[in-house]
Amino acid sequence: MTAAKDLMGLGFAWPAAQAEGFSSIAITAAGTTTTDATVCDGQNDFFIMTATGSDGIRMNSALPLLVPVVVVNTSGSIGKVYPATGGNFNGLSTDAAISAGANKSLILMRYSTTGFQSNLSA
Repeated sequence: MTAAKDLMGLGFAWPAAQAEGFSSIAITAAGTTTTDATVCDGQNDFFIMTATGSDGIRMNSALPLLVPVVVVNTSGSIGKVYPATGGNFNGLSTDAAISAGANKSLILMRYSTTGFQSNLSA
């Protein structure tokens, strides 16, 4: 999919470019639980994560429904990805993280208020 900034360069207005294209941001993982993990913003949909092992990021409760979100762990350590507070990945435990290994990617989509579907790369 095209990046939102590229669409804006072609003359798309910001809201249209944001709706149609991916926008990425670097994010540094922090904390060791869902309560102190770095919270992702609700505006980007491609997160480039750096982590140091036991720290993580948490999805924002403002993520729109049925919009794919990608998290890529570019660090040499495992990083945790938590659903939004009170949520779960793939119907598993509430607030449980998915561990994304070094150089792995996670594609997820919010399908309800608390439910996220996810797919971790091999």
